[in-house]
Amino acid sequence: MTMWKPTLSNREQPLYLAIANAIAEDISSGKLADGERLPPQRDLADELRVALTTVTRAYTEAERRGLVSGEVGRGTFVRRMETFGLRREMPGGAALDLTVNNLPPYALSRELLESASKHLSNGGASPLVDYLPHAGHPRHRAAAAKLLKSLGVAVPSENLLLTAGGQHAMAVTFSTIVNPGDLVLTDEVTYSGMKSLANFLHLRLRGLAMDEEGMRPDALEAALATTDAKALYCMPTLQNPTSAVMSEERRKQIASLAESHGLAVIEDDSYGFLLPRQRPLRSFASDASKFFYVTGTSKALAPGLRVGFLVSPPAMVDRLAASLSATTIMAPPPMAEVVSRWIEDGTAERVMEWKRTEIRARHKIAASTFARFEHHAHPASPHVWLTIPEPWGVRDFVAQARMRGVLVSPAEDFIAARSTSAHAVRICLGPVPERARLQSGLAAVGDILARSPAPYQALV
Repeated sequence: MTMWKPTLSNREQPLYLAIANAIAEDISSGKLADGERLPPQRDLADELRVALTTVTRAYTEAERRGLVSGEVGRGTFVRRMETFGLRREMPGGAALDLTVNNLPPYALSRELLESASKHLSNGGASPLVDYLPHAGHPRHRAAAAKLLKSLGVAVPSENLLLTAGGQHAMAVTFSTIVNPGDLVLTDEVTYSGMKSLANFLHLRLRGLAMDEEGMRPDALEAALATTDAKALYCMPTLQNPTSAVMSEERRKQIASLAESHGLAVIEDDSYGFLLPRQRPLRSFASDASKFFYVTGTSKALAPGLRVGFLVSPPAMVDRLAASLSATTIMAPPPMAEVVSRWIEDGTAERVMEWKRTEIRARHKIAASTFARFEHHAHPASPHVWLTIPEPWGVRDFVAQARMRGVLVSPAEDFIAARSTSAHAVRICLGPVPERARLQSGLAAVGDILARSPAPYQALV
C-alpha cells in the first residue's frame, strides 16, 4: 500500500497545522477514505524530513477536530464524516439534491459539536436559560460586531440586533419599515426567500434589469421615477442566484440613487463571508438613516445555528427590537452563546476559512464541467447560474435532470415579476459532502446539456 503523503503548499502557517489541514483537505476530496489508516508517525516524519514531535502534534490536532482517531497498538484512522442529513430522498432511491444553497462544515463537524456542548455546559446559566434583552445580550452583540469588523463591516454593537436567523432579520425589517401593499424593488431574479416573504407580508415586488454586476443603476433610476417604491432589497456580494458581485462604483451609484430618493435599502450579505472586505451599501451614503444590513450564521457557520445579525440605523433600533419581541421575543440564547464563544475563540474564523477554500475547490470542478456551456459563477460563489441552451425548455431540462438523479432549481423560482423571463437553472455546490459525488452529479447535468431533449412524460 502506498503511504499517504500530505501536500504542504502553505508555508506561512506552522508545519503541524499544515499537516492537519492537509488531512482535512484530503478527507474532503476523497483522497483519504473513511477508516483508512494514516502512516505511522515516525514513518511520516522520516518521509517529510521533519521532527517526530511535529507529526505527533499534527495528528493530535486532527484528532481534536474529529477527523481521525488513534487506537493504541493499531494506529491512527480516518473517522467517518458527518453528513448533517441535508440531502432529501427521491421516490425510488437517493437523489443528489443541488437545490439547497448551503455548505455545512463537513470536515469540522465533530469538533464543532463537541465545542458547542462544552460551551453550553461550562457557560453561565443566565445567558442560556433566562429571558434576554430583545435585541440580544450585550456580550453577544459585541461578539457579532467583532465578527462583522473582521469581514470589513465596522458597526457599533448598540446598532446591531440578534435575530433568529437571516430570514428572520429580513422579516423583522420589512414588517417594520413597509406596509402591506407597498412596492419593493429587487433584482429581476432574486432570492426565493424574498419572494416568500413578500407573499407572507403582502408586498408587491418589481424586478429590475441586471448585468454582470447585478442591478443596473439606470433600471433603478427609471423605477424610482415611475413608481411609488418604498424599499429596495438587494444582494451586492455573490448575488443569489446569479453570483454577481457589484464593483465599488456600482455600489456607490445604487446607494446614491436610493439616498437621493429617500428609499429604504435592505442589503442581504449572507454570502459576504466568502468574499470579505466588500464595502456595504450603507458605507457609500452620507446619510445612512434608511440603510439596513442583514447577515447571519447559517451560511457562514452551520445551517442549524439560527442566529442573524441586523445592523440598523440608530433611530430604528428600538422599533426593530419591538418587532423582534412580537415575533420570537429574542434570538435563541443557547445558539447566540455558542456563536459568541466561537467568535471569541477563533473557531468562527476557522470555519469560514475552511468554507472559502472548499467553495473555490468545488467551483473549479463546476467551471471545468461547464466550460463548454454558458454559465455565471464567481470563483467564491457557492452556486452556479447555468444558461439552458435551445432547444431545451427549463422545465424539461429540470425534469430530465431529475430522472438522472440530480435536483436543480429552475429560474422560475427566482423571478421577481411575471414580466421577467430567464432561461437558466441554479446549481448549488455545497449540499453534498464528497467532491467526487458532486463531480459525478455535475457531469450528469453536462451530459444532459450536450444532448437533444427527450420526451419524459406524455400528457393525455
